[in-house]
Amino acid sequence: MESKLFRWAKGNSSKYGKPNPREEECVPPEDEGAIKLVQGVFSPVEAADVLLSLINDKIKFHTVQALNLQKGYQEDISHSEERIKELKEAKNMVKNLVVKAHKEGMKLEISSPIKISLTK
Repeated sequence: MESKLFRWAKGNSSKYGKPNPREEECVPPEDEGAIKLVQGVFSPVEAADVLLSLINDKIKFHTVQALNLQKGYQEDISHSEERIKELKEAKNMVKNLVVKAHKEGMKLEISSPIKISLTK
């Protein structure tokens, strides 16, 4: 069964089924890419909103993954469980930093580059 992501990606083509030429230009020739997911200086409220949203989405992703693995009778959900634990710890760390920044009248500088590469 084809995932929603691949159906969505296929749908991003011209009327004639050919990929949009502009989209092809987005793939780097060395099969690697990098994006700046979050970059800048944020107030404590803004930082909390951005970071906690990202962390909560990742927790949700791994929770759904674990449930799907269990539903499919695959027993090894340890990776997802470990990531959920790590992400919850990160969430507490972010909350503590945000509270500290708020109390001290400071801002938070966030830099979150993501490197993407093709692999087998």
